[in-house]
Amino acid sequence: MRISQETVQQIIQAADVTEVIGEYVSLKKRGANMIACCPFHNEKTPSFYVSPAKGIYKCFGCGKAGDSVRFVMDIEGIGYPEALKHLAKKYGIEVAEKEVTNEEQQAQNEKESLYIVLDFANKYYQDQLWKSPEGQSIGQSYFKERGFNHTTIQRFELGYSPDGWDAFTKHAIKNGFSIDILEKAGLSIVKEGKGPIDRFRGRVIFPIHNVGGKPIAFGARILKKDPNAPKYLNSPETAVYHKSYIVYGIQQAKNPIRVEDNCYLVEGYTDVVSLSQSGVENVVASSGTSLTKEQIQLIRRFTNNITVLYDGDAAGIKASLRGIDIILEEGLNVKAVVFPDGDDPDSFIQKVGSQAFKEYVQRTQKDFIRFKTEISLKDVGHDPIKRAEVIKELVETISKIPDSIKRSVFYQEVANLMGIEEQILITEGNKISLKKVNDAEKDRQRQNRVQPQQVGDLDVLVERPEVSPSFPVEKTEAQRSAVSYQEEECIRLLVCYGTHVLDRNVVDNIDFTLTDYIFNEIRDMVFETPTYQKILAIFREFYQNHQIPDTSHFTSHQDSEIQQQVINWLSTPHQLSENWLKKEIYIPSETDKLADLAYTNVLRLKKTRYEADMTKLSNQLLEAQSYEEQDQILVKMMQLKEVIKKIAGLLGTVVQG
Repeated sequence: MRISQETVQQIIQAADVTEVIGEYVSLKKRGANMIACCPFHNEKTPSFYVSPAKGIYKCFGCGKAGDSVRFVMDIEGIGYPEALKHLAKKYGIEVAEKEVTNEEQQAQNEKESLYIVLDFANKYYQDQLWKSPEGQSIGQSYFKERGFNHTTIQRFELGYSPDGWDAFTKHAIKNGFSIDILEKAGLSIVKEGKGPIDRFRGRVIFPIHNVGGKPIAFGARILKKDPNAPKYLNSPETAVYHKSYIVYGIQQAKNPIRVEDNCYLVEGYTDVVSLSQSGVENVVASSGTSLTKEQIQLIRRFTNNITVLYDGDAAGIKASLRGIDIILEEGLNVKAVVFPDGDDPDSFIQKVGSQAFKEYVQRTQKDFIRFKTEISLKDVGHDPIKRAEVIKELVETISKIPDSIKRSVFYQEVANLMGIEEQILITEGNKISLKKVNDAEKDRQRQNRVQPQQVGDLDVLVERPEVSPSFPVEKTEAQRSAVSYQEEECIRLLVCYGTHVLDRNVVDNIDFTLTDYIFNEIRDMVFETPTYQKILAIFREFYQNHQIPDTSHFTSHQDSEIQQQVINWLSTPHQLSENWLKKEIYIPSETDKLADLAYTNVLRLKKTRYEADMTKLSNQLLEAQSYEEQDQILVKMMQLKEVIKKIAGLLGTVVQG
């Protein structure tokens, strides 16, 4: 089915770009725009801008740009129709669809199919929990024992998978899903020579959602005693689920994290659910995996502060200390809290209540460096060798902090705690940092010198030139023709100011727009740059129907090339200071001089094209086969040169030769 154009426009108009993007990153106001650290690449300083007035976003670091629909496509990794449906659901818009061909149906993105089947599975597990006798007696009993109420179970979409070998698989196939997509989604297991079976049979289900709220995987806990079965079973990696990129509970916690400007990090699913039910909602879990850089970057979209909540298990704390270094390396502020022996966050909050829990956290939390130092010192005693090893570890941890002021403060703190001169720590830290820089430079040089290429069955190392990654050879400005610059300016003016009135006939009540002027001048001219020609063709189609497309038609265009180009024209990282307006300093805008800009551009466009024609005639002259042919070409060249001279005179430029 294809979504009707009327519905598409309704969705685009309803999907407020600030609101949509704000669900995934923490936006801060800067003038008329909003800014954030880009969710598409790793950065410490914000270069991601959102313009509420224009309905667009643009990252000046990695170049990503678009509107609300494009953002959902990029952040969720889904196609255009699925992104529209996602936004339609968010804004309560009924999606009217039209029939599509078999070819179009087959071409649907595999990721979209995975999202559909995972959502189907999620609803199935919930239905089993609430409606089946097995789910009610076993699944609900377990959740009640954990103290989870109905509201919490529904909020986290907890479920139950029946204890049959293939109950879900049969149900899914009956509803039209192929065994191939069930296996790719990690829901069914297919073994050679045997029928498919359910992966999560006989377990309570904890759905894992992405930031946008889509179920992308499942964690499942077994309830019966089985020494051969793992207590927890998680979905395998799929095209939509990469466990190192997601944390459990982020969909429910993202707004509380933003409000509290802090994220509690725990270990298990039940810790998240229990704390959230008790009113501590800014909590996520690493799902039993070691922390990764990508997980930290996900949390950093909403806050720069993380508080790690440890169980009262000394061995577990020491094992996880090294992983916390990643948080510091990513520039976040880290604090740590340890609960009394025998308690985890879940049991502790149920024992003392939410208020006492918060007070305990506030009272006992320590910055991570002090926490790590005190933990390490407990095992050192008076052994000088162990003490030296601890100091080296602490220096290595501090050296990972990107902020030099924070590093300095922590060196002072460790020096005081360990009874060692601060300068010794700084010197050792500088050695570590310098080694990292040198190693990185060697790796870069090694990668630039040789690049493996596949030749037959052999990997061959071939030399490649030193090329700056910021300026790839295939995109250098030098390779653009002169006429493409004038074409770009012409299309930019049309897109940004096409509806602008240059002159008004008061008697006949007729407006003469910028589009009228440009189309009167360029007539049926064809542009050589494909993207600009595509935009020009769209304008001509509207113009023939006595319409002029609005800028938003292009900022929300399905063609990503057109959309990207137009947003680049509309975006700037710089804004005029409000102080200039307060001081009444007049700065002319483009609209103030639009008639002159359009006039000059049309002249330059014509001149550049005529000069290109002159070059072609010169080449034809060299290849002419007769004197008669040469004379004809020379006459054309003389006529063309006169036209170029006249245009040059109007532009105030000089024609050489």
